[in-house]
Amino acid sequence: MMQMQITKLLVPKEKYNIKCPYEMTPEFIVIHNTENDASAKAEISYMIGNNNKVSFHCAVDDERVVQGVEFNRNTWNAGDGSNGSGNRKGIAIEICYSKSGGEKFQEAERLAAEYTAILLKKYGWGIDKVKKHQDFSGKYCPRRTLDNGWDKFINMVKNYMKDKPIDNNIESGSDEPVRTYQNGSTSENVYADTDCTKKIGSLNPREKCDCFGIFNDRAMVRYQVDGTNNYKIGFCKWTDGVK
Repeated sequence: MMQMQITKLLVPKEKYNIKCPYEMTPEFIVIHNTENDASAKAEISYMIGNNNKVSFHCAVDDERVVQGVEFNRNTWNAGDGSNGSGNRKGIAIEICYSKSGGEKFQEAERLAAEYTAILLKKYGWGIDKVKKHQDFSGKYCPRRTLDNGWDKFINMVKNYMKDKPIDNNIESGSDEPVRTYQNGSTSENVYADTDCTKKIGSLNPREKCDCFGIFNDRAMVRYQVDGTNNYKIGFCKWTDGVK
């Protein structure tokens, strides 16, 4: 088994009251699909950046696991209320790239299965401790994983548990630093996807924000919304501003 790249990008303590207000002793794992095509780092950054009572512990894409909330804190992931077991006892894992599917999602799902096996070994749990979002709220999630066959995912986890030794001493993987995006001399539109068909906001002239890389020749940025404490993730056509 190759060294797994695990990056921590943790919610700040001043946001605990919104994102993870309760101490938690985890009892199982809850699997989700993100329903968009953002990277794990972008998913976690967006989750931390907004003030919505929505949160999860980890996002997994085709390259890495990114953890946003420590496992001794609860998250609002399962839709079963403030005292629901999904929200108060589960380690929530979001599998990325589930909107479009394809190879990137398949690799993200594989990596999520491997990471799930690692967590099961770490806590001494059996495969029965792997749950789906649907088990707690009835929502059809993880949608693409369910469409592909829940048993298929469970069998992947089982194979990682029995076929290869699990290294419980995995080191946190290093990650490329978040870069800066500085807009040019005119306003810049921000779009929901790399096709740039749906505008979701704009950057002011010379405005700076975080950049998580270039995808399909578009810069993925996280920008502050109108001077509030809310942030959005989107794509800009102009890539020369990436520093």
